[in-house]
Amino acid sequence: MKRYGPLIVVSEALAVGDPGRHHLRLTPDAVIIREGVDNRGIVPWADVEQIALDVPTTRFRLPGLVGTILLGALTAALLTDPGVDPDDGTVTMTVDGEVRTVPLSRHHVGGYWAPTVAGAHRLIAHLIAHPEQRALLAHPEQLIDVAAQLARGTG
Repeated sequence: MKRYGPLIVVSEALAVGDPGRHHLRLTPDAVIIREGVDNRGIVPWADVEQIALDVPTTRFRLPGLVGTILLGALTAALLTDPGVDPDDGTVTMTVDGEVRTVPLSRHHVGGYWAPTVAGAHRLIAHLIAHPEQRALLAHPEQLIDVAAQLARGTG
């Protein structure tokens, strides 16, 4: 399973956020708003004008690693689950002129490395602006690499 910041490859789609909780599923035909495996809405790409992620970011390159180590140490010290879960971020979608905000679950405690979020924004904006590129969402592994290039400003 390939992942880059808030983007993760899932079966025949690219997920934005934690696919086990609140996330978007980008398919060639539509943006699916999901809570785990439950669909909460389907928006055809033709209706999508903008998608903006609002998630905590950090300048530290490996925020998930640090969060995992710290939570592991805390769990070992307490001998119980400390009950610390990542806070949800949000996604603001503009669909046919109407602004809609939905929750977006994160993969780990702490922020995403800022360039990964920038790359995700640029990739999504590119998919909105270039409908012919959305077919790549059926096999999204390459799109993770594109997001990384866009984050570096070379795409």
